[in-house]
Amino acid sequence: MTRTPASATEKILHWSVATAVLLMVATGGVMYIPSLSEMVGQRFWVRTVHIASAVAFVFVLLLIPALRWPEIRRLELDLSFWDRADWDWFRRPWDVFVSTYQPADVPRRRFNGGQKLLAALVAISLALLVLTGVPMYWWSWFSSALVSRARDFHVLAAFGLAALLAGHIYLALLSPYGLLQGRIARERINR
Repeated sequence: MTRTPASATEKILHWSVATAVLLMVATGGVMYIPSLSEMVGQRFWVRTVHIASAVAFVFVLLLIPALRWPEIRRLELDLSFWDRADWDWFRRPWDVFVSTYQPADVPRRRFNGGQKLLAALVAISLALLVLTGVPMYWWSWFSSALVSRARDFHVLAAFGLAALLAGHIYLALLSPYGLLQGRIARERINR
């Protein structure tokens, strides 16, 4: 069973969100790490790009489903439906890691268990970042204790998201099914 390729809507959603998130991670890192903040300077512009990226992220998440609901709904169903093959994927971590795991009696789905888990964790992290970013931006509307807790959770969610993204980029590029390794394997086959 072959995988269904991503639609243009999915690609636009992925790369729009990826661009906004990478900008937020970069600008957030500059604001959080004192030596980077001193080196870059321009705190006003760094903060402005950070907030503009957050607004763009929310805008994309509202606009694309409004324009392309059937495709987004199909993507959501593909990511949220878990079957036995997804659970088997987690029960055999070494086989998955060395890419020898192939469930024999279950048809292969579009996304494996790891991809579904990544999507869920990224969605949770991004929701936490948006929810904790609101009291940080409109700090005068909230108590200082709430703003302080929001900042702490914001930083924790950002670290978690950065770790997830690093793993995602690594696996997307260097895993046996990644872009670089897949290209190398196809070149070897074509020789």
